[in-house]
Amino acid sequence: MKNSNFDLYEVITNKILEEIENTGKLNWVKEWKTRKAGSPMNGLTKKPYEGINFFLLSMHNYCSPYWLTYKQVTDMGGNVKKGEKATMIVFWKMNTYTKTNVATNEEETKNVPLLRYYNVFNVEQCENIVIKEDVEPMQYNDNERIEIAEKICYNYQRKEDLSYFIKESDKAFYSPSQDAITMPLIEQFSSSESFYSTFFHEMAHSTGHAKRLNRKEVTGTTFFGSCDYGLEELTAELTASFLCAEIGISNENTERNSVAYLKNWKNAIKGDKKLFLMASQRASKSAKYILNKEEETHEE
Repeated sequence: MKNSNFDLYEVITNKILEEIENTGKLNWVKEWKTRKAGSPMNGLTKKPYEGINFFLLSMHNYCSPYWLTYKQVTDMGGNVKKGEKATMIVFWKMNTYTKTNVATNEEETKNVPLLRYYNVFNVEQCENIVIKEDVEPMQYNDNERIEIAEKICYNYQRKEDLSYFIKESDKAFYSPSQDAITMPLIEQFSSSESFYSTFFHEMAHSTGHAKRLNRKEVTGTTFFGSCDYGLEELTAELTASFLCAEIGISNENTERNSVAYLKNWKNAIKGDKKLFLMASQRASKSAKYILNKEEETHEE
């Protein structure tokens, strides 16, 4: 006899597949607001960073776009918080020197580029600094916590001893190296359901850790846009859909956004229905693992 929970997940999978096939173009929308003001820039000059520096600074999970050197921080009367680490940025400095051409006996001037670097800190790593921001203050939503969803998050964290960092943030992600989930505040989301759906998505990624279900897409090196990356994203989003359905917190907006997200990754892995169904099977294991239900959960 089939497990009733498995039947529920199977029904959801088929429903999502049907929705994907029947709907037109859907765009996934990030369901939380941020006050981040565009590109990383110097907090004193407001000059945006370009090239490699843009990527070096954009990789960090700070809401503020403003960065300062240690000297700029102290000159502004502030200080870097204890234990904070700097981020290195690079620049080319043109050095001019003159030498005599032996053949013509004339002096020649040359400009030689030298690679230099600075260490900078995001203003969120500093204290006693006020920078006039070029963005409106964050307008939070009045979202309430959902007790049954909170219980799932709390019980999973306690059972697995992983870390949650819930703060004003521009990103939601799971870090395998830290075994930690970072989430924006519930007030940043369009709804409470969106917050928990996103939280469940990141919890699903954490089930792939080596000490849990040991999915190679989490434990190994995967590249954005690759088939392995897409398979893991399908697994995580399906897990979130299963958990939301399990406790009855889905709504029309979260379901539509989830279908859009899943459709994007289904397309990214060339629409392979077998891979989608594989993701569904993994998501079933992942959801049951989070809910602490009995099942043989280790990867074959």
